[in-house]
Amino acid sequence: MLTLEIEFLAGICFAAQNTASPQPDWPPQPDRVFSALVAAWGARGEHPGERAALEWLEQQPPPLLEASDFDARRVGISYVPPNDVYGRIQSLPERRGRQPRMFPAAIPHAPLLRMRWASAPNDTHAGALQSLAQDTPYLGHSASVVRCRFLLDAPPAELELKASKRRVYPGRLAELERSYRSATRPLAGESVDRPDRVPAVPAPASVFGSRWIVLDDAGGKSPDLRAIALVARRLREALQNHYGKAGLAIPEWISGHQPDGSPSKEPHLAVVPMADIGYEHSEGRLMGLAVVLPRILEEQRRASELRWAGGLEDDQSVAHWRTFQQKLADVSELILGPLGVWRLSRVIESNRPTLQPHRYVKESRQWATATPIVLDRFIKAKSPEERVAEIAAVIADACVNIGLPKPVSVRCAKHPAVRGTPSAYPSGSAPSWTEWSLPGSLTKRMLTHAMIEFAEPVQGPIILGAGRFVGLGLCMAAGANRE
Repeated sequence: MLTLEIEFLAGICFAAQNTASPQPDWPPQPDRVFSALVAAWGARGEHPGERAALEWLEQQPPPLLEASDFDARRVGISYVPPNDVYGRIQSLPERRGRQPRMFPAAIPHAPLLRMRWASAPNDTHAGALQSLAQDTPYLGHSASVVRCRFLLDAPPAELELKASKRRVYPGRLAELERSYRSATRPLAGESVDRPDRVPAVPAPASVFGSRWIVLDDAGGKSPDLRAIALVARRLREALQNHYGKAGLAIPEWISGHQPDGSPSKEPHLAVVPMADIGYEHSEGRLMGLAVVLPRILEEQRRASELRWAGGLEDDQSVAHWRTFQQKLADVSELILGPLGVWRLSRVIESNRPTLQPHRYVKESRQWATATPIVLDRFIKAKSPEERVAEIAAVIADACVNIGLPKPVSVRCAKHPAVRGTPSAYPSGSAPSWTEWSLPGSLTKRMLTHAMIEFAEPVQGPIILGAGRFVGLGLCMAAGANRE
């Protein structure tokens, strides 16, 4: 039997049943505790072994709760300042408003809560859960300071065991991740009286994965964003060179070619820019790169990381992905010819917004191009109206080509809807350096920006067109273009 023991070190639990209720949530329900463990997992770096332990925990039936009676603290209304409104006069202390808040609190007769599950995890999951519990500093409000630990041999219950009122369920971790990435408050866990939950239908997703490997600018000559296609191609070449120097076969999903040299028929690795775009004062600087794996390979990589965390270092799949990680780490600088040398370093965790993939991998109905789309076929229409319709049809087909439904609306333009991104092509009198640099196979293709709308939310990333593997055609979710 697995038991989670939670001690409230200040002897009080600040937690409301909901945002409008003056009643404290005692004993705290499993969904609140699970959210606290997930927060600890995120703060610790999202280790794959700990994720697997959380996914095991969310599949267990609701635990029984061992908790004492409590006294409810008298609740009054406090007035607190709202969050800063950046860049506006309302941020000044004398101009800030006040909003009413209640802080319900329970004073338990014994400041100890135990949650008891009927099953026990394996040793790997138990160790991961213990690490998360030890790094969970509070439960509910940050004033509810706690000490947490998991026990496999807890003493018999001293108090009456109570049934849980709310539960977690398979998929809850992914749901909390989506809420975090979209900056929305997650819903509370489900009532245990509710019939078995029907799994939510996942949003349509492209062939590209959402767990990007981010490389930060580490010095040297940072290229212009308009050279992203050449930079991305150089990164792929450098990665292949490191495989070759080690005498290793280059995987098809890296090279984009089959062993006979013909183009791969399967999705392969893409490189996209991490740029200062989409904010009020963005200047379009290239801040780093991200390596995007095909979604199907991303699942294989995750599975191998879990086996690695479980000690299976000799596993062939584990060795395959460890080799990839090492060879990518070896790409510490890109020699870009006349552009100079650009140094890069792997990002494990960063607070810089421009290095966060969430703007590109969230769910949304509307998307705007962050880099222009390279049309994957030539336009034959002659009249302006027919050309606009044909270009929109090409982009719609490009969406279907990466596994998405056909959009209901495609609006094309020379200029982008994302701030800081250069136009798809310069005016006739502009200098040559204002044009997007394209590899030889793409030099004569047409570029365009676009706003794309789907009938329902789709899961990013969305990378479209003939330049999708070299950073062109990258789209940003609508609503992410704000400071």
